[in-house]
Amino acid sequence: MAHSPFKNDTLIFIQEDDAQDGPDHVDAHRSTGYVIGPYVKQGQVVSTRYNSVSMIRTIEDVLGVDHLNLNDAYQAPMTDVFDLSQVDWTYTAVASPVLKSTTLLAGAPADWLDNDPFSPIRPASWWTEQTDGFDWTAEDRVPAALFNQILWEGLKGDAPYPTARSGLDLSGRTKSASTP
Repeated sequence: MAHSPFKNDTLIFIQEDDAQDGPDHVDAHRSTGYVIGPYVKQGQVVSTRYNSVSMIRTIEDVLGVDHLNLNDAYQAPMTDVFDLSQVDWTYTAVASPVLKSTTLLAGAPADWLDNDPFSPIRPASWWTEQTDGFDWTAEDRVPAALFNQILWEGLKGDAPYPTARSGLDLSGRTKSASTP
């Protein structure tokens, strides 16, 4: 999109779907969100606590449309994501080298990430075997608890599956700085 003639009029919002269904190292309700386009801080991680409704509110404000209800009307927009002096932007989507071992991008043109920051410990055949019989025809048909276990084992090997939050602050900030 950043190479398109529409790039200065395009803003892309990306949010993980169904984040509440699998815990990460901090919280079972956390998800990542991405905003790409003009007036967006480039190459930044914004750690302000936003939620799904914050993203909806921000989209409504950018489009200049009325709020859907009181929930989004009273939610703060994601202002920390933006920098009004950041008009020029660039973005090139690149595929993970992990996908080269699959048929997911077969025949599709793809730019590949130069390095391999993530190297799976299981081959594609292991994933196929573990998820055999799963219903992928629509969202929410895969047994979530079992799939989370498979994801953990496939990515972490024999490391024990987390059963409780560790409480570690992995943001790189001090405890007092990360407390709202």
